[in-house]
Amino acid sequence: MSDEQTKYPHWQGPYEAALSESSSPGLLGKIHAAEQAIFERLQDLAHDSGHKTERQAIADALSVLLRLQRDKLLFPDWKH
Repeated sequence: MSDEQTKYPHWQGPYEAALSESSSPGLLGKIHAAEQAIFERLQDLAHDSGHKTERQAIADALSVLLRLQRDKLLFPDWKH
């Protein structure tokens, strides 16, 4: 994804890197990097009531990262 297409530059790069990783050993590190970037962005947004669209995008991204962990890395499904 080019810089012109990056809507959320604080965390979208690491997230996209996790999505494009094909090897299991590399995937875990990329997921952790994406989660860290998202966490840091959420800290930035903590005292700002705006950014509703970005907050939804973050929720969606975290859901995808959780599915990657479960499906590709065989993490347990904590919902059940």
